[in-house]
Amino acid sequence: MDIVTDYLRSMISKQVDDRRLVLWFDPEKHYSDIVDNLSLPNTKIARYEGSFFALRNEIEPLMGAASPPRLVIYVPMDHEATHNALIEAEVAGVVMKPGQQPPARNTRLSIIARNALKPIVGEETATSIEKQVEAGKLGLDDLNKLAEKGEGITKGVVSVIFETGNPQEVALAFLSKESLDAKINSREAARELAVLLESAFEVELPDGESLDDWRARLARHILAADLIVNLRGEIPSQLATVKIASRPAARESCVTLTRNWRFKRDLGESYVAHSLRVAKELGLQALDFNQDQIAGVETFLEVERMLQRHIEAALSDRATDELVETAKNRQSGFWSEQMPDVQARWALTGVCGQLMIEADRIEKEIKNSSPEVGDIFNAYTESDRPWSLLDRHHRHMERRYHNFDFDLNESHKALEQLILKARSRYMEVASAMAEHFLRSYQKNRFRMPGALRQVEIFEKKVKPQVAEEKTAYVWVDALRYEMACELAETLSPEFDVKIEPAIATVPTITEIGMAALLPGAQESPGIAPVAKSKLGFEIKGTIIKDRKDRVKFLKANADAEVFDAKLDDLLPKPKKRIQDGIRDAGLVLVTSQEIDSLGEEENLHLARRYMDDVLHQLGRGIRTLRKEGVKAIIIAADHGYLFGDELESGMKIDAPGGDTADLHRRVWVGRGGTADPSYLRARLSDFGLGGELEIAAPWNFGCFKVQAGAKAYFHGGLSPQELIIPVITLTVKKIEGQRLAGEVIWKLIPGSQKISTRFFSVQVIGTAAGLYEPVPPKVRMEIKAKDEIISTPISASYGFEEGTGDVQLRLAEDDPRTIEPNTITLMIPEKTSQKTVTVQLLDATSGAKLSQLENVEMTIAI
Repeated sequence: MDIVTDYLRSMISKQVDDRRLVLWFDPEKHYSDIVDNLSLPNTKIARYEGSFFALRNEIEPLMGAASPPRLVIYVPMDHEATHNALIEAEVAGVVMKPGQQPPARNTRLSIIARNALKPIVGEETATSIEKQVEAGKLGLDDLNKLAEKGEGITKGVVSVIFETGNPQEVALAFLSKESLDAKINSREAARELAVLLESAFEVELPDGESLDDWRARLARHILAADLIVNLRGEIPSQLATVKIASRPAARESCVTLTRNWRFKRDLGESYVAHSLRVAKELGLQALDFNQDQIAGVETFLEVERMLQRHIEAALSDRATDELVETAKNRQSGFWSEQMPDVQARWALTGVCGQLMIEADRIEKEIKNSSPEVGDIFNAYTESDRPWSLLDRHHRHMERRYHNFDFDLNESHKALEQLILKARSRYMEVASAMAEHFLRSYQKNRFRMPGALRQVEIFEKKVKPQVAEEKTAYVWVDALRYEMACELAETLSPEFDVKIEPAIATVPTITEIGMAALLPGAQESPGIAPVAKSKLGFEIKGTIIKDRKDRVKFLKANADAEVFDAKLDDLLPKPKKRIQDGIRDAGLVLVTSQEIDSLGEEENLHLARRYMDDVLHQLGRGIRTLRKEGVKAIIIAADHGYLFGDELESGMKIDAPGGDTADLHRRVWVGRGGTADPSYLRARLSDFGLGGELEIAAPWNFGCFKVQAGAKAYFHGGLSPQELIIPVITLTVKKIEGQRLAGEVIWKLIPGSQKISTRFFSVQVIGTAAGLYEPVPPKVRMEIKAKDEIISTPISASYGFEEGTGDVQLRLAEDDPRTIEPNTITLMIPEKTSQKTVTVQLLDATSGAKLSQLENVEMTIAI
């Protein structure tokens, strides 16, 4: 079969099909011998034989119709030399000749040869042949013979075994599928395979070695090339003697093959096995690359871990956006998707860097900021980059830290030093922020111009909403302002969201803050002792002491039918009694104490790990309220909190003493006692509260000495983190003109067939099943042992929501009918007795199950 000739014939046929009339000039007469045998369906072939007059007489009868005839006119001479003798044909059709544009009409033999032969012999060989044609060394017959030889090498027995003759595809299958070895040996195709691989990749595959030996050689050859090509700067002397392909095209083929090997998720295990072996052979553990050298390398796990240490050390020295971006990008890299602990480490490193960048920025802004408390209040809550981001990053960092498995050796030393530095910076800057705020607040006589007060929330936010539609009033104990912002962000696709900061009532403790959310709280509120170390909140002569009192008072004064429930009553699905109560009520009260309960437990490790899960549960509860017919939801908090380093002796200060009505780590309430420069003292009446009691609170993050007091989680004081609370108003979003969403076929690919460590990763792939493009959902991955969820999501390739653990998927850039693959990493914190588990992919909004992996074996011992 004349492959090059057939390629040319197909080009001409395509032009005839498209334009009908083709005027073909061949000044070098390369194609003269094939014209006589050229045959195209329903097409006349006319040839210039020395007389344009005779040629015109031959074609003229065909030219009278309304459309051009199917006609090829071959002229073996230069176009210019015809002096427009065939201008009518030229105008009616198209011209094909050497150098003609577009490329589909360019008949230069060297170009025809390269395009025809490239799929057979590869880019490098095809380019070499092109140059030989241009030098006049090869003609059309020679090219057809070369094509036959090339086809014999790459499309013989090897192509039958591998179902392809493409060297890249053959090499990839050979590296990853030992199952093909038997066929290679039985058909005696080893030498043919070696010729193909040696030609494409310049690898040495000696006779006499086994296919396993060749596989190891090829893996080492391409992996070493990928490393050396992607290293920046000078190659270390230890690698200078490592032999890689000398030809640029062969080196590029090695790099391309390595990249494709990493890209295919189903071949990941074979890549990991070979790369770990080759890394040992190359002695990478003993090498010391600098950060810039390996920034573009993804070849070896050892290099990935080395880069992690460099980035961690660099962030400890000086945090920059570029370093944080590197950590973020690496979370979607090959090793992050293969090794969940690598992804978790990058995520922890990145959030440490974000915290330190914010700390540096805020520290400068504090020094240059306005002394007006209103400006400080706005800087903390409402700027483009509010100061509250510092608290958010710190919370995320601590959660990731407490979810991370640190080795007992020094492999995580740089990371641990980075965390210590980040914690120190947080305490320095946040404490300075607290003092800056409180001194300005005192100077302004504890007034915040234009700010909503906690005692006004019911009257100004809840009451007007209840008059219009069924409303839920959600009291969340210790919902710090920055947490509420994160919650609002996650709910914004489903609700119209408005979040507003408010000033809490002092002292910022539950008994006072929750009662301040009641009707009438704005009318001459007061605080009074109700028992030893216990305060109550007074509204119109009624003392409110606990939840029972609060619910009773709300039902008596809300001017609406009130139904009360706890967040747990809504999850996972409310019982009929709850559904009926919500249906019949005008105002639904929902209370949540999960954040405060976790913080005040002795187990700080568990509190750090699970506190953020409350945001996920709140989101689920809010969606349940919407399903049950609630049209508006108001979320408010009693107070915020501090959750920094565990107290050391230098951070504890003596309380005022005197007649103490209540004492917590962050606040003293009473009469008399002493004053001290380390804390503020004021009358409660200074804050607009009735009674004769006084209050004392540390200026910064200091704490009072309290017997058996909390170790790290505190509230009661007057820092922005404790005093500034959120008010979120949610109304059900009316979506008009929403486009139809296509059904998605989901595929879950586990990182390993068994769960053998505390970390487990699953890649999510989605493709459209019908005519419509899919709308990428927000999803949640869970591992369930029977009916119990035993996992915590900790990171993803993209779209991970730190506050909830949900993952927002997106469409692939190159295919709008495909969901961009996303690898989600889960952590299993507690031991389970189950031998097999189920991995579920859920729609985070509706809770609907999208896909699952059943009977996944558990072999870990925690």
